[in-house]
Amino acid sequence: MSVSAIKYQKRIVCFLDVLGFASLLNEFEEDADLDSETLSPENLISEKANEFIVAFKSVVDLIPKNYCRYYLFSDNICISADIEEDRNIANEILFVVSNLFQRMASLGYFLRGGIDYGWMLDEEDIAVGKPLANAYYLESRVAMYPRVVISDSFCDLLKDIEADFDFQLKTEDKLTFIDPFYNAVKAADRVEFFETYRIKILEKLGIKYEEPKIGLKYKWLAQTYNCFLEEFIENNGILLEDEEVGEEELDRLKTLLIELP
Repeated sequence: MSVSAIKYQKRIVCFLDVLGFASLLNEFEEDADLDSETLSPENLISEKANEFIVAFKSVVDLIPKNYCRYYLFSDNICISADIEEDRNIANEILFVVSNLFQRMASLGYFLRGGIDYGWMLDEEDIAVGKPLANAYYLESRVAMYPRVVISDSFCDLLKDIEADFDFQLKTEDKLTFIDPFYNAVKAADRVEFFETYRIKILEKLGIKYEEPKIGLKYKWLAQTYNCFLEEFIENNGILLEDEEVGEEELDRLKTLLIELP
C-alpha cells in the first residue's frame, strides 16, 4: 500500500445551506438579463449574484484556517475541523457557526445546517465519511428551519470536554441546535445586533411565497427571536458575565420585538 494512503481521522463536520437559494438563482438570471436578444458584456453581469458572492467570500474568511478545512459548492459550505491537537476546538466550532449565521443574516441570507462528529477521510481536496453524510442529512431532512442542528455524537463530545454551552444550545422537539441569537453576548452594540435581525426577518416575513411552508420557516425564526429577546430583557442580560444592561438600553430593546399575527 502507498505510504501516502489517506487515513481516517476524527473530525467535526458541519454542512450549511443557504435557505431559499433556488429562488435566488432565478433572481440572479433575471438581474443579468440573459434573455436579451443582443447580449452584451453588461447583460452577463448580475449585480445581485456578485453581491451574494462577495458576501459568501466574506463569510468564508471567518472560518479559522489553522484547524479547519472548508469546501464550497453552489450555496453550500462544508467545514471540517481537526480535533487531534486540541479537543476544545469542539467548543470553538459553536462560535464559528454562530458567527457565520450572524454574518449571513446581516446580509439577508439565512443558514440551515447540521453538525456531526466521527471518523473521516479528510484531505485538502476530498472529504469522505459518515459524519459528512450525517451532517448533510441533518441539514436537508431534520433542521427544517433556519438553524444548525447538532448530532448526539457531537453533543457527547461537548460533554466529554466539559464545554460551557448551557445557553448556546437549545432543545426543541428532541432536537438540539445552536441558538441563532446567542451571539448577542459578543455584540459591541446589542441594540444594533437585534435591530439588524429584526429588519432582515421582517423582510422575509413580508414576502408572499408560493410555498406556504417557506413562510412558516421564517415565522418560526421570528418566534425564536422574540423568545430570546424577551428572556434577555427579563433577565437583564442573562448571558452577560461581567456587565449589566442599562435601563435605557433595555427600553430600546423592548421596541425591537416582532409583532406576529
